[in-house]
Amino acid sequence: MTDDFMDSPEFKALIKEYLEYLNTSLPGVRSNLSDKLYKDVYKFGHNIKGTGTSYGFENLSDIGAKICNNIKAEDYSQLGSLLDNVGDILTEALA
Repeated sequence: MTDDFMDSPEFKALIKEYLEYLNTSLPGVRSNLSDKLYKDVYKFGHNIKGTGTSYGFENLSDIGAKICNNIKAEDYSQLGSLLDNVGDILTEALA
């Protein structure tokens, strides 16, 4: 993408909408984790894995990949921490 496009008001509005969507989704994902609904947590991870970089957040894509990999490996111990990282990124980006 060109810098002109990334600096455009339209793209900035899309980024904000994306971040707000993730931010409003995060409490439900945390609830799914508490309820051991790993398939739903996986869907969230898969979503951010596929979309984060498109919106300029490679770190979200990386975390999404880790969420998916951990669930595939049935290693749920780091999922809460990974979701905390997503929350931190969103808080900083939306500030």
